[in-house]
Amino acid sequence: MANPMYGQNKADNLLDAWEGIDPAYLDFCAGHQGNLTATAVAITDAEADSAASSASAANILAATMAPNAVNTCAFDGGAAGSIYLPDAVKGTHLAVEITGDIDQTNALTIFTQGAAVVTASTVDTTPVFAKQVVGLINGATASSIETLGTAGTPTSLKLIYTAAAADTNFLGDGSMIHFFAPSNGEWLVNMWCIPEGTGATGALTTSAS
Repeated sequence: MANPMYGQNKADNLLDAWEGIDPAYLDFCAGHQGNLTATAVAITDAEADSAASSASAANILAATMAPNAVNTCAFDGGAAGSIYLPDAVKGTHLAVEITGDIDQTNALTIFTQGAAVVTASTVDTTPVFAKQVVGLINGATASSIETLGTAGTPTSLKLIYTAAAADTNFLGDGSMIHFFAPSNGEWLVNMWCIPEGTGATGALTTSAS
């Protein structure tokens, strides 16, 4: 005889599975910002440039994004720039909105390591980008990139964006980059880009050093 509770058991199992998903991960996947309510960091172009030209503790601190917040970055590509991710604690979600007009050829580098909170981390002092494909396929050369290493041993420490000296880059003003830590010491990346013009230029690269 069929178990009359079988259907209910299936429903309960499905509900348990959904309840096991971190809500912050669903926000990350959807690009939802409503729960990112912590105090954000507004990184100016000068602060990003200074973190790249002189990576002092003070300069890195000024260019370190806050967790659980929608940060901003006004980098414009006039000089090389750097910004830093916070401590990669499992379940952390954050975003950065690009507010600068990046139309010059100096790169913006996003670091997983180097911030003071990472150096002092109690979960992982050597975080990396998880093995993944980052970016989008929209006709731009190298608008997406595969991170380095393997799924078990990812090795990418930096995500680097280099624009062209043109008004046709894919990472335009208003673009959003979301980050989520699925486990301690690893970051996933999701991008929602507002292209400038055709969005046919700009390139992502990555580095393990």
